[in-house]
Amino acid sequence: MKKKAILRNLLMAVSLCGFISTLTSCGKKDANENPPSNGGRTAKFTVTATGAPESAYLSFVVVGLTNNPSDATVWKVNGIVQNNQSTVSLGKNDFSGNTNTYVIESVKPLSNISVGIQCLSPGNEAYKVSYKAEVNGEVKEDINGFTVTKSADLTKDYTY
Repeated sequence: MKKKAILRNLLMAVSLCGFISTLTSCGKKDANENPPSNGGRTAKFTVTATGAPESAYLSFVVVGLTNNPSDATVWKVNGIVQNNQSTVSLGKNDFSGNTNTYVIESVKPLSNISVGIQCLSPGNEAYKVSYKAEVNGEVKEDINGFTVTKSADLTKDYTY
């Protein structure tokens, strides 16, 4: 009699585990899961540097690739298409004239997007930097008015 009770309880426990496993494995997909990329992403980056001193180091590098490796014209900067360039690189000299803000936009759907930022102030002079990234119209990063000093640099690498 005792063997039958143990066997029945064991069978009930195994059945219950199987039933719970079946229920939990058939759930909906997580809403945060990204569907596979078909290379259809658009991007827009806005970068601003104001008051950068002579000693400042500024570097903004934006790289974009399409699904076609030979397709190199993928960006426009402030509305001007950058022919045969898959990379846009802005340094301190780009911000020393009248232009303090640059808008970098994709002109084709991109499969890979990378951005590198490094802003340093080795001297005692501070300056301000802003960076905004929009992918498929959605704001991904928004760093507004970051003050770069000798002890506070802005060094970031992003992949979208």
